[in-house]
Amino acid sequence: MKIKLILLSLLFIINVFNYSIIQINAKDKIEIVLQEKQNTLHTHYQVLSHMQKTTASTIYQSTLEVPGLLQILTEANTATNERKKTLRKSLHKLIEKKYEIVKEKGILQYQFVLLNNESFYRAHKPNKFGDNLTDIRMDFKYANETQEPISGLVQGKFTHGFRNTFPLFNAQNKHIGAMEISFSSDSIQSYLSKLNKVHSHFLVAKGVFKVTSYTDNNALIKYAQSAEHKSYLFLANKLHTEENCFLQNCEELDSIRATISAKVALLQSFSLYVDNPTTNSIEIISFIPIKNMENKVNAWIVSYQSSSLIESILFNSLVLYIISALLSIVIISFLFRGISSKQKTEEQHKFVNDILNATDNIMFITDFKEIKFANEKLQELLHISEVQHFDEKNSHPLLQLFQEEEGYLHQGLLKESESFVSLVTRTAQENRIVSIIDEHFEAKAFKISITKTQDKENYLITLSDITKIRAQQVKAQERASIDRLTQIYNRHKFDEIFTQEIEYTKRYNTPLSLAVLDVDKFKDFNDRYGHLIGDEVLIALTQTIQAEMRDTDTFARWGGEEFVILFKNTSVDNAQIAANKFKESIENSTHSIAGKVTASFGVTEFEDGDTTETFFKRCDTALYRAKKNGRNRVEIL
Repeated sequence: MKIKLILLSLLFIINVFNYSIIQINAKDKIEIVLQEKQNTLHTHYQVLSHMQKTTASTIYQSTLEVPGLLQILTEANTATNERKKTLRKSLHKLIEKKYEIVKEKGILQYQFVLLNNESFYRAHKPNKFGDNLTDIRMDFKYANETQEPISGLVQGKFTHGFRNTFPLFNAQNKHIGAMEISFSSDSIQSYLSKLNKVHSHFLVAKGVFKVTSYTDNNALIKYAQSAEHKSYLFLANKLHTEENCFLQNCEELDSIRATISAKVALLQSFSLYVDNPTTNSIEIISFIPIKNMENKVNAWIVSYQSSSLIESILFNSLVLYIISALLSIVIISFLFRGISSKQKTEEQHKFVNDILNATDNIMFITDFKEIKFANEKLQELLHISEVQHFDEKNSHPLLQLFQEEEGYLHQGLLKESESFVSLVTRTAQENRIVSIIDEHFEAKAFKISITKTQDKENYLITLSDITKIRAQQVKAQERASIDRLTQIYNRHKFDEIFTQEIEYTKRYNTPLSLAVLDVDKFKDFNDRYGHLIGDEVLIALTQTIQAEMRDTDTFARWGGEEFVILFKNTSVDNAQIAANKFKESIENSTHSIAGKVTASFGVTEFEDGDTTETFFKRCDTALYRAKKNGRNRVEIL
């Protein structure tokens, strides 16, 4: 009877922990899938955002070269209304054809305002002018007050868009107003939908617009309540309507909204999955926060994508659990019929062994001095023919199996007089992982579970192999941090390090300097030799700087032909010396086809009261000065 009770308890424990391991493994795999989708959406958005800023800057520079344009805007600031009509007609003739060209680049709004923020001319709506935009468009107010460019998501009176607003100066370098080059949020939705082959749309916070519908070119434009969050609206169009949003009709909508609301409150990217009752499939919903020019999140990009992979993970987990439960029922039923002889006892023991050996998990019973029982998986891992005893001289002999590596449980983590069970118990569930060297001298990662048996001295140890999952997690993290072309940190990873180093500088009052560099006339390389040669130039420049920079500095690709270097514990003077050294090395290197390559640098040092935005903006201004003063030079602010 005692043997039967022990076996029944053991089988119950095995069933419970098999279910726990199955659920944990499924959760880990699903998290990898969700993170991958989130990273992909974020990367595509960053690429498009950089492309749009580059396009806007190019159009701005070419606009300044239109003959007579700056003279017209200079005179308009002091002209009468009647004279303004004449000047506006002249400007229309100069700009009309250019606007038709830039519209092909996805430009929505091409507008010129005067010093008092009066709209002088809208290329997209030539007949609408004269309204004051001071209280409607903070980007125009900012550009005219600070005489500096600004870009980001900005709401207008009726709609929102990605605005790029530049100050204007005449030939005498006198400030005469500002101009806008903007892209609609629809253009980003369309781009992401085509690139990802999945549906994407925008959520905009309620209260951003005074009205939620208006008429444009005889078409009704409507902002409707979003299904995802009660505090956000979406722009209804052919791709996304209230009727075709499956989430709107989900039976668990309130529960899903509560989850989304909690994650949105954190103002960080995230992904989750839900059942689509329309297609009877799993949909991954990814959210990327969008900040306005005041660095506040007031919009989100949301993408929907069906996932057969998550469906497969959930189905396989269910099948494994059912099999485990059925096996337990069979074993329990068999035991309750009784064991009448030694032969039946041996047969039952063999049956239990067969069941334990059928699982992919390693299972053994131990008192942490010797292994009392183990399935074949442990013997296969250690390449032994039978269970072995450990060296009794060691106070924790079982821990001889576990490698002392960072991120894994091992003997070196034990406190004085602490047991291994206590170490596992005080460790978070997701971090209960050990590393074991197999017969091929390769490190394997296992999630470990420990349960006390009825015999108070013994424990059931279950090890689930997660080596492949850990490798996938590392690979996913590397993809999210490394620029694919240059193999240095990308913008996302740099932002993370940038924030950490600024906090360190504030706490310990150490110097911190930043350099932003840009390849001079890089567009000429691409236009003349093609993008492949342009890529080679970027790779060569990266290797040149890496060969000379310190290990303590951080080097990353900001986007396109622009790079950033963070100099830890370095004053601006020493950072300028390093930047000049990099500049000369780049200038002295020659590409076999593109020839001589140069770069311009902007350098600055962290100051009291700086944020990441003000710190970087000052450095970017220094770079702009270097470009303006002739390129191939270093400027500091």
